[in-house]
Amino acid sequence: MLYYTFGFELINEINYRNNMVIYSIRKNPKNPVLITVPHSGSFYPELFKKYIKLDLDKIRKIEDYQSDKILKLIKKENVDILIAKCSRAVVDLNRSRKSIDNDMFNGVVIIGQPDEKKMLSYGLGVFPKIISNKSIFKTKLSISYSKKMLEEYYDPFHKSLSKQLEFLLKKFGFCYHFDLHTMPSKALKHFKIKPDIVLGNNFGKSSSENLINDIKNRFEKFGLKVEINNPYAGGYITRHYGNPLVGIETIQIEINRSLYMDETNLKIHNIDYLQKIFSEIFNNFGYSQREAAE
Repeated sequence: MLYYTFGFELINEINYRNNMVIYSIRKNPKNPVLITVPHSGSFYPELFKKYIKLDLDKIRKIEDYQSDKILKLIKKENVDILIAKCSRAVVDLNRSRKSIDNDMFNGVVIIGQPDEKKMLSYGLGVFPKIISNKSIFKTKLSISYSKKMLEEYYDPFHKSLSKQLEFLLKKFGFCYHFDLHTMPSKALKHFKIKPDIVLGNNFGKSSSENLINDIKNRFEKFGLKVEINNPYAGGYITRHYGNPLVGIETIQIEINRSLYMDETNLKIHNIDYLQKIFSEIFNNFGYSQREAAE
């Protein structure tokens, strides 16, 4: 069951299309492939800035910095793409809408038990409150703050994602959804040889094993070291939308940031190599994978 149910019109034709989401949606897709980029956004609303005590330069370390640019060479006719513009420090699209810590607010935002309690214990709910063990906010947030951020930045992305998955599913009977992220290299310190790519399918629940192994092989052909579900098996988007039983296969793709950037100074380097790899993989991806996945 998808989070939202809206029918099957194309996003191009609907009136809720939002300026906080970048849309690259085909009017007549030839294959059922969608890539989402929920964490590359660098927009910070003025209301958010009023509450913070950390410098924005420090807060920006939480971004999947310019990860959307990795998709630059993928041809628009081959893949649908949704990119969020708002920073994940403001609202994390890869969390449940109910992953809320009431203690952050000057009133009750969510009644009953919140979702994703483990992530909340780390301060990483839909409203992150900690970056590098430092508090983001100087005071408690208002109830109206939560409502505004969810309605203006969270809901449009998930509505768009849900709608496009439903459209592709109706048109083709199945669809492949890839959720693109980047990971800090320090999070991989327990590996003797750090992986370049980590693929997650919620331990086989959000995609077939055949499909995830096919993607793994495609990256490995370029000499990249690939892990599956270790240390990241997929966040909320992967867990919530991926459902092979109804025809939606979702795989989270995590890229080691050291491959394309200076993580300390947020400087990009060698991104053209990754752009070429993603171009080679996704410009030639489509119907043939259905047989491999079954």
